[in-house]
Amino acid sequence: KQWYQRRVRAKEPRKYEKNLAEMISHIQFREAGTERLLKKEGCKTVEGVLDKIKENVMKRRIRLLEFFKDYDKLTSGRILKSNFTRALDLCGLNLTVDEIDLLAKEYQSEVVGKEDCIYYHKFNDEIESIFTVKGLEKAPTTQVVQYKITPEYLKNSLATPLQKVYDSVMKHLAQFVKTRRMQLYPMFEDYDKCRNGTVTYSQFRRVLCILCWITDELEFHALEEQYKVRVGGMNVFNYLAFCDDINAIVKEDSNK
Repeated sequence: KQWYQRRVRAKEPRKYEKNLAEMISHIQFREAGTERLLKKEGCKTVEGVLDKIKENVMKRRIRLLEFFKDYDKLTSGRILKSNFTRALDLCGLNLTVDEIDLLAKEYQSEVVGKEDCIYYHKFNDEIESIFTVKGLEKAPTTQVVQYKITPEYLKNSLATPLQKVYDSVMKHLAQFVKTRRMQLYPMFEDYDKCRNGTVTYSQFRRVLCILCWITDELEFHALEEQYKVRVGGMNVFNYLAFCDDINAIVKEDSNK
């Protein structure tokens, strides 16, 4: 019996071997997550990156200047590129490496010997312009235009074949609504428990199937891609924008 117990214990993995295996698997998981982050597609232009940051700041109401000041001990308005990257990371803006490089090139210092520094004050002034205009006290008659966040669904772009399918199905649905003189909003609101203007794809399809409007998979896909928004970490359907566009087409046809 003792011989059998010693043999079983010999085949069991030792404690440090278990810990080592767990550490290796944890490191592999972190590397995979980092690789996915680096491969994440971002904006290709400086204007696109700035708009992305402005929308984030507008929604969260944060001040980026507080994250940069700690790295500027001499209050020169410049910080190293590495500190600039670190401050952006602390802000939680979820920028990619390429997007940060675009910002660094745009606001790079022109002073000789300080080419590795970034003018963070200029960058911050551009972002703060969504709230107010700098130097407004010197020109009180200046008209300030309020910054408006571009709806997420308007950023979706369809390929040419899918765009044609989308245009066709929207005209068909608008004609159906015009003929029946019906309101679309109440049909979706029954599924919108949180009242955020979105429903799941399955709920969207269920409503259209009940009305017997469309049954083609390609038409469903075109609508879902056009009105896709990100809520709670998942893609959902923006039915408010969908209903607004249908009503706009109906109104346009009625005015002809």
